[in-house]
Amino acid sequence: MKYSYKEIYYYFRYRFPAIIKGKYIKHNLIKVHWGRGLNNFGDCLQPDILKYYGLTPVYVSNLNQSDIILAGSILQWVSSDYSGYIIGTGGDNMEYNFPNATILAVRGKLTLSNIRGGAITKIKLGDPGLLMSLIYPEKSVVRYKLGIIPHFVDKEGDVIKKWKEKFGAEVLFIDVLKSPKEVIEEIKQCASIISSSLHGLIIADAFYIPNMRFVDRKTMPTSFYDYKFDDYYSSLGCSSTYLEVNGNETLSDLISATNLKPMNRIKYLQNDLNQVMLECTNKFKLR
Repeated sequence: MKYSYKEIYYYFRYRFPAIIKGKYIKHNLIKVHWGRGLNNFGDCLQPDILKYYGLTPVYVSNLNQSDIILAGSILQWVSSDYSGYIIGTGGDNMEYNFPNATILAVRGKLTLSNIRGGAITKIKLGDPGLLMSLIYPEKSVVRYKLGIIPHFVDKEGDVIKKWKEKFGAEVLFIDVLKSPKEVIEEIKQCASIISSSLHGLIIADAFYIPNMRFVDRKTMPTSFYDYKFDDYYSSLGCSSTYLEVNGNETLSDLISATNLKPMNRIKYLQNDLNQVMLECTNKFKLR
């Protein structure tokens, strides 16, 4: 098998030191796969979450070699014989059966209804992205009236181009391809958020920032794209609403569309997810 110079560099610069640290020094190594170099913001939250819970995450290229799967819309890629932990993950609208896995939480009620086998009633709900307010709790100065977070398919679209032309310094356009820490810091600097990225909305919820999903049907043309949002909002017990946009909206239109999601429910999910993560990660620290 041939490896690119980029992969060789990554191995010796990041992966190999993490293996040494996690396996031989701290004895807290955990194998995990995330969308390294890809466009999946939610999936890339996993290393930060695992570090917060006292583990040393080591990247593996095969999802099914992971000890744990967190966040993201990736269940459809998980093998039926997967034997690790699943916490807060969602996927496409299809049936799932993982008889060898330990499923502690899934993203929402829609995913839960698609899980077959096992003790379904013991599975918690919630996306681990809600834990980011525990991981990055520092307060930030609010500098912008609105933060706009386009999904990568919207980033170069006509709607975003129109908004950039007419909105001034009161609006921050947030690039989800930056590091999670950078994206979260920018979200915290905004009084309100509109996002076509699911985890842009989840992070806003985690910090109790009013938000609303926006949809450009030129880039997300069918209801297929709505499923993961419907699933997440089912965990909050609120309707999955969105603002369909064309680029002609005023700043006032966008800000007035945002709202706070149920704070008590968010706190409830955060507490459940925190307990689930503690239960799971403590086992890896005892190995």
